[in-house]
Amino acid sequence: MMSRDRNSALGVALVIALLLGGVLGNSSLATAQPAGPGLDPGFFPATGYRIGSPEVLSYFQHRGGVRTFGYPVSNEFPLLGQRVQLFQRQLLELAADGTVSTASILDPQILPITHMDGLTLPPADPELLGAAPVPGSDDYATQSLAFINLYVPDSWNGLPVNFQSTFINTVTCADAFGTDPCDESQLPGFDLELWGLPTSLPTTDPLNTEFVYQRFQKGIMHFSRATGVTQGLLLGDWLKRVMIGVDLSADIGADVRQSRFFAQYAPSRPLALDRPTDLPDTSLAQAFRGDTLSAAGQGLAQAEPTLPTNVAQTATAVAMTATAITGTQAALQGTQAVLQGTQTALNSTAAALTATAATIAQTPTPTPLVAQSTVPVVNIGCLGDEQLWFTPRKPNIGTHVDISVTSQRHHDARFLKLTGPIDPGPVTERVGPLGFIWTWTVVPTVEDFHQWTFYADGLRPCITSGFNAYVPLGSTATPTITPVPTNTPGTATATPTQTPVPIPVISDVIPNTGLTCGQLLTIRGNNFGSPPSSVGTGANLTITTGRAAAFGLSQQGTGSNTQFRVTLPSNGIVNATGGTTPPIGGVITVSNSGGDSLAQIAITFAAGCP
Repeated sequence: MMSRDRNSALGVALVIALLLGGVLGNSSLATAQPAGPGLDPGFFPATGYRIGSPEVLSYFQHRGGVRTFGYPVSNEFPLLGQRVQLFQRQLLELAADGTVSTASILDPQILPITHMDGLTLPPADPELLGAAPVPGSDDYATQSLAFINLYVPDSWNGLPVNFQSTFINTVTCADAFGTDPCDESQLPGFDLELWGLPTSLPTTDPLNTEFVYQRFQKGIMHFSRATGVTQGLLLGDWLKRVMIGVDLSADIGADVRQSRFFAQYAPSRPLALDRPTDLPDTSLAQAFRGDTLSAAGQGLAQAEPTLPTNVAQTATAVAMTATAITGTQAALQGTQAVLQGTQTALNSTAAALTATAATIAQTPTPTPLVAQSTVPVVNIGCLGDEQLWFTPRKPNIGTHVDISVTSQRHHDARFLKLTGPIDPGPVTERVGPLGFIWTWTVVPTVEDFHQWTFYADGLRPCITSGFNAYVPLGSTATPTITPVPTNTPGTATATPTQTPVPIPVISDVIPNTGLTCGQLLTIRGNNFGSPPSSVGTGANLTITTGRAAAFGLSQQGTGSNTQFRVTLPSNGIVNATGGTTPPIGGVITVSNSGGDSLAQIAITFAAGCP
């Protein structure tokens, strides 16, 4: 087999792949879910959805299947005049001629996202976009390959991020050709059609230095220092949550909330759209109707995570997104007619629930609140449309967490059961936009992954998911000195001593090259104080390659225990001869009432200022 370096044959392959725009080959190989007697290769019990189009299923199988795209999280539906289907990592488009392609899901018109689930993602870099090859230009394929080799590294800042290896190994010979002879010269084109070109340089998460990201036109790669794993984020899952408008983290930006996709799903309205003028030629009526397990001839299956278990156990936000797979399974089951009929029943039920709640509130008994409904209960165990939700999704220790189960059908609350590491206490029942909602409240006390299983009849498990509990930011233990009692006559009161302030630790300065006078810098590290001003934290600049000079840098904003911003001086930075041309270099240190940082970060200036 030929080497994956394959540079010599890559130019022609990339041109062909780009011109085809994701056209699928004719082989019928099934790699994602092998067919067997009575098994539908297009149905995925993990999420309850089916790939109904033969063209989309074949494309899915020939580009890596679940490993590349994750599971389907919608049915096929019309979106802006295109037939599309959502997967956990991608949005696939089916053209009228039967060709399949990947959408640029990170286009500002689709998913303008830089914050989600506690992750701070890199935005598109205008300078990198300006340097990218122009489609249609001479030798575009070779330029694209050179661009990827230059800007997509495997090693970055001493970390094995493996971004380039992940890119060029996205589609394998077995994926694309099965048992047929492999033409390795075509593989780079397949990789490029799935990821697109890089639109940012590798970037560390400013709130979690364990994470490094690189943004592409059609995906975001994520590297975890704790696990050493590199993989794509679940952007399709995020787009689905944005479209439904529920289970969204508080850190999503205003650009997402102002998107024409935001909270569009309204099952009781025509076309299931809340603002149909924003999405012409679109219908969500069947988009999120999961195929029933009984109709598919499948048993209820436990959702399989798309991320390794150790990622979830190290409390990464990516694993938190993966646990939402189960929370989206078989969403809003039934046909549109059933949804409309259920909505009518729910409207009449709401008044009954309100009256019942008022009656219970006036009853002086300790009986837990279990609201009753006029809709008949269904005592047949799991129905396949149960979903599990956590609010907040990433709680701190000591925070109240609401664990909710939703279903379009009415279970008997007397027989519901929720099991996990904490006694969930009594259940409450209410009606909401997703049908009936049963809620328990717990308070995690340890930093760990908390797994929960819901039983509709107390016997058969319906759904399992979980969340990570975190230590509150800034609560890292610091050394303390035990108070020593004094010998004051007539009192046994100990004289407390002050807790020593730890020495600040500086890890990096952003940016640190090509600096200009008066520029704003971000200093990262630890032990800066919460806020830094509480322990007198400040930054200092010492010029090392020019005339000896030292400056105290002005702090901007409040800052935190792990980062704060400073402004460079606007004058006095010159080289050894007194001029303002390079070389001019220096170092930045951090000090507080506990001492000076042991490390110092070197910086260089593009030009000085007298």
